[in-house]
Amino acid sequence: MSRIITVISLFLFWNHLSYAQQEENTGTIQYTNPILVELKPNIPVMLTDSLSILLTGYSHKRPTHGAGGPTKTGVQLSLSKGNSCGEVEVYRYGLLRKTEYTYMPSFWNDEYEFKLMDFDFPLSFKIVISKKQDVD
Repeated sequence: MSRIITVISLFLFWNHLSYAQQEENTGTIQYTNPILVELKPNIPVMLTDSLSILLTGYSHKRPTHGAGGPTKTGVQLSLSKGNSCGEVEVYRYGLLRKTEYTYMPSFWNDEYEFKLMDFDFPLSFKIVISKKQDVD
């Protein structure tokens, strides 16, 4: 059992170290609330409020050729800020050849909301990030 815990700990440490090294090449974007950020696969982005975002996966589902029907596009994001790390999935639903969409936002760390707005599959994805306003 202790070997399994050791292996898992080493994996998590290596994964975090690898992600930290990627952040050295990260472009920093001035944060405004809300902000539209264009993400590309495996290219980290850091906002000036210290939120680091990495697009780790994406999917696009559509009906079979010639059939009308629902579409679904999603992205997986790895997030970190300070000592907090996590992942979210963000989706956008629609109908083939229609321009109306239903957005399924995701929330992270009780601070941020992420919404998939547009994409150039599989090259880039535009995400709107909103930060919860502190009310004193």
